[in-house]
Amino acid sequence: MVRHVYNVRIMDVTQVTTQLQQALQLNEELRSQHASLLQLATQLQAENAALHQELDTVRHDYSALVEATQKLVANREQCERRVAELEAVNQRLVDMLWGRRSERREFAPDQLRLSFPEEPPATEEEQAVIMAQQQAEEAWDAELVRAAAARRRRRREEQRQTREFPEHLERRERVLDLSPEEKAGLQRIGEAVTERMRFENPHMYIERIIRPKYVVPAQPERGVIACPAPLSIVEGCKYDFSVIAAILAQKYAFHQPTYRQQDWFAQCGWFPSRSTLNELINVSVDVLAALFWQMWHLLLQCTILLTDDTRVLLLTRKALSAEQQESLRARRTSGTPPGGEPPELDDRGSVISYAWLYRGLDGLAPYNIFHWSLTHQHAVVDAHLASFHGIVVGDAFSGYTGIEARSQGRIVHASCNAHARREFVNAEVSEPILSAQAESLYRQLYDVEERGKTHDATGLLELRQREAVRIWQRFDQWLDSESVRRVLPQSPLGQAVTYMRNQWRALQRYLSDSRIPIDNSQSEQDLRPLTVGRSNWKFLGHPEAAAGRLQLVSIVSSAARHHLIVHDYLEDVLRKLADAAQHHPQHLELGSEYLLDLLPDRWAAAHPQSVRHERIEEQQQIAETKRARRARQRILQRRRTAAQS
Repeated sequence: MVRHVYNVRIMDVTQVTTQLQQALQLNEELRSQHASLLQLATQLQAENAALHQELDTVRHDYSALVEATQKLVANREQCERRVAELEAVNQRLVDMLWGRRSERREFAPDQLRLSFPEEPPATEEEQAVIMAQQQAEEAWDAELVRAAAARRRRRREEQRQTREFPEHLERRERVLDLSPEEKAGLQRIGEAVTERMRFENPHMYIERIIRPKYVVPAQPERGVIACPAPLSIVEGCKYDFSVIAAILAQKYAFHQPTYRQQDWFAQCGWFPSRSTLNELINVSVDVLAALFWQMWHLLLQCTILLTDDTRVLLLTRKALSAEQQESLRARRTSGTPPGGEPPELDDRGSVISYAWLYRGLDGLAPYNIFHWSLTHQHAVVDAHLASFHGIVVGDAFSGYTGIEARSQGRIVHASCNAHARREFVNAEVSEPILSAQAESLYRQLYDVEERGKTHDATGLLELRQREAVRIWQRFDQWLDSESVRRVLPQSPLGQAVTYMRNQWRALQRYLSDSRIPIDNSQSEQDLRPLTVGRSNWKFLGHPEAAAGRLQLVSIVSSAARHHLIVHDYLEDVLRKLADAAQHHPQHLELGSEYLLDLLPDRWAAAHPQSVRHERIEEQQQIAETKRARRARQRILQRRRTAAQS
């Protein structure tokens, strides 16, 4: 019994032990699962944090996209407004290029666009006059197009019938033939001729002038008899006038400084020193001075002058006088000294001086005169024009605008419309529509001048009074319009409007005199060779030399104005003036017929072989082509307008 109970208990203990072991094993498994779950939970927490971060990024990106979308919408609206403005500007530009010239209500869409005050209804007679003018303009444009087409056909035909190279050029033959062995047994039946242009480097040579000497055996007191020595620019000069003319033409017509001329002459076999070249230029100044002052004298006798100025550089301020040096020191210490503006300095300390151009009108005094001054002051202009009576056409420099008061009415200023128009062009970026409107009015004014080129003086004046005056009235109304008055005074357009108002009377002065041009653009074109030369020879060395150099520029510029071969003109003029200075000083007096015959216009008439006619024809062709192109544009615009209506 006891053993049975013991055995039962042993079995219970074993069972419990087994169960305990199982429980322990299960516990270990649970612990392992718990650790896995903890690891999984940690991993899930990390993933959850990453998801939260990603969600924040997505939210931020979404906000940025929303903001960007809003900006794009705003930019789109702004672009749409800008496109509308540009379309309006483009339409204005189309009207400026091809718009109709008549400015009456029903015949002028520009007038409605600019919102000018309505004019009283035109009578039947006025409408008939307007229609007649339009028909005349249409016929004029059609004739321009037909004439241009005929000229093109004629030029093409002439090109087909003429040689490729000019007839006056020397022809040298060179035979390319077979060798005697190759020609053996052959019979010549003709030849093939090929022309091609060759260039030989310019060359110089020494001219040995031999003057035989003679005596009278029976009269030894008569001494040696021989031909006089050849004429030279100064006594003892061993350089011919052709050499001096080449130096002047190279520098002032082709803008070659002396060191480049050295290289050019070296290719011809002669390497001169710079001092030699400069000395020959200085000597030529003295010889040509009489011609310069004769041109200036005739220019002052005119009643209309075109003028402009530009800067030129003096190499060093050491060339200035003690008084001028003191003026510079006063400017550095206390600003502008009493007595006006002092000389100016550039970044390197050299002195900025000025070249003044006075241009006479064609047919009256067709010359270009350059004067030099150290400063840019009213007194300089007053000194230049001390004996002048008439009208000066220039920009808005105060030396011109106030000259009427300073001269007590002796000189009147006519302002340049090209400068005023340029102010509106500069304002296109900030105010495109208003600037385009002003440019449209100016384009109409210049269109009147273009048509006036085919009229005589009386016809041009009538055309200006009939059409240009009306356009100026509309310009006045535009300046007083509400949209223009709202423009800020310091803005580019505001400055352009102020410029117009300040120069209003002077800008319209050309309306009362057919001789006065609408602008002084021709003066700016005549200044361009000086600015090109300035970029090459850089500076003037001394005030006295500066004045003389500009006298040479005046003579060369006047010769180029008449399309002369500058070298031929200078060589002949130098020779004749040197001869007059040495043997006939009375010929150098102002007004002498000898001196007048040396003026560029008279000399060109007497020496047609030295006139560059091809340049004249080229310029005429360019002008004719422009007129024909504008006429075709106007015809196309009329057709578009007729089709739309």
